[in-house]
Amino acid sequence: MVNDDKQIDRSNSIISLTTSEEEEEEKEEEEKEEEEIELLDRYNLVNQIRPNDDETSSLDYSDAETSSNSIDINDDAEDYYESYSSKFINFMNRNPTTYHVITHFRILLESNGFKYLPSNKIIEKLDPGFYYTTRDDLCLAAFVVGGNWKPINGSLFICSHCDALSVKINPGSSIKKDINGYNLLGVAPYSGSLNKLWLSRDLGIAGSILVKDFKTGKVQRKLINSYPEPIAFIPPIAPHFGLGEFDYNLQTQTVPIYGFNNDENAEPPTEEERDSILYGRHSLQLLRYISRLSKSSIPSILQMDLDLVDVQPSCRGGLNKEFIYSSSLDDRLCAFDSVYALIEFSHTLTKEQLQSYSGFNGVYLANHEEIGSESRTGAKSGFLVDIFKSIISTQVNQKKKKVPNELLANLIKSTILLSTDVTHAFNPNFKDVYLDNNFPLPNIGPSIKFDSNAHVLSDSLGWEFLNRVVDRIDEEFNIKLQHFHIRNDSRSGGTIGPIMSDGNRGLNGAKLIIDVGLPILSMHSIRSIMGYKDVGIGIKFYQETFKNWQGIIYEMEHGSD
Repeated sequence: MVNDDKQIDRSNSIISLTTSEEEEEEKEEEEKEEEEIELLDRYNLVNQIRPNDDETSSLDYSDAETSSNSIDINDDAEDYYESYSSKFINFMNRNPTTYHVITHFRILLESNGFKYLPSNKIIEKLDPGFYYTTRDDLCLAAFVVGGNWKPINGSLFICSHCDALSVKINPGSSIKKDINGYNLLGVAPYSGSLNKLWLSRDLGIAGSILVKDFKTGKVQRKLINSYPEPIAFIPPIAPHFGLGEFDYNLQTQTVPIYGFNNDENAEPPTEEERDSILYGRHSLQLLRYISRLSKSSIPSILQMDLDLVDVQPSCRGGLNKEFIYSSSLDDRLCAFDSVYALIEFSHTLTKEQLQSYSGFNGVYLANHEEIGSESRTGAKSGFLVDIFKSIISTQVNQKKKKVPNELLANLIKSTILLSTDVTHAFNPNFKDVYLDNNFPLPNIGPSIKFDSNAHVLSDSLGWEFLNRVVDRIDEEFNIKLQHFHIRNDSRSGGTIGPIMSDGNRGLNGAKLIIDVGLPILSMHSIRSIMGYKDVGIGIKFYQETFKNWQGIIYEMEHGSD
């Protein structure tokens, strides 16, 4: 099990601790706190602070990075599903932006034995082991490579995206003039956000700021999060005004209100505040809020990349708690599951087994899928193929300056990519928009996606491959493979599957590219619904894929013994 002890409820323990056991536990907690402080400092995660409070409490990443104790819940399927649903809910509540998500996974991976490889440095030697790398703290790849691996052996990578719909604060948010005392915030939609679904929601602020250390001149990134405190609200027009149904203008009618007469009641700017590079681009009250939230002086804040995010907590729901209600399920769900599955798989390998292992397994979390993937951190950036080249370079003569094309071709043609994104669960209120017998349901299993026009890339070989993966999962977990296909009169959404097959910076010619995911309702709404078991289902399914892909391919090509 992934190192993560947050779910242990010691208050309900029936075991009476002796004095020595209590002392030992206190010692472990002190060591854990020291590790947490070091890790949080390393990644510049700042303490959460309420704007008007003097007391602070650190952002809680304890289930991600600092526990040295494993929770063994694998023996019972229900415990497994319950525990991982709780972990996922905690993860969603603490990590509202892509910056937070990637940083969380960095800490999680390091605490579970994965070594960081800087993406801008040449890898001269790579021992068998567990590794990860990032770009701009906005995308990530992590992998396990065995001592007997060769490029011809291929690889299996589970590819997801880590971005989600949000509302971006403008680089100059003061473009919106206050109206009759209302303080308005300049924002822009990210992908399909800022529509009617974002009205009447409690919105907090979260994201990244760049801060200058005036002693050293160094610029560092800090992450901030106002959760659970909302700071903005987008009010719709009341129906009493008789305007009927209409489309809100995104520039003039979906403007967040974040205060009333703040500037009139505020203390005048100090000379130091006036000298700030951000003074005039953002309201002084917003800058002071960010300063308190980040514990950084206003002049030290150079740039801000901030979102407005829904602060309603993720939670369990339904009469029997069979659902999870949350924002940003697309695609933080599959990203979470793939990383945890890789860590679970890594825990099954002893040092001796790792040395003799012939596999190369990993996860790739791309950014900006929701807006086309064309950024330097998106799936079109070639990040994964660059990693492949770096890994291959450790196996060739160091005097050679280039990776032989045939080695890269051998690796790609033997590689399997699972493009994992959420898919549309059946909505009983709109049953006519679904193709009969071609839709998934919650709490049953993953769903392979098909499209006759190749908007997704699953085929019959991929379907058979996944069937054999599911067949190997312990029966007590009761996981079944589902499938999804749209009606002929519907539009199909895209995934990074076709992007990963691109011949320019993708892995064109891969052995298999399979689009598969987990079902949710209300996709691209500010709030979505999923089955609570689907968190654990995804992890178990991906872990089994890591474990058995080589044997399944051999069996399909050569038959069973």
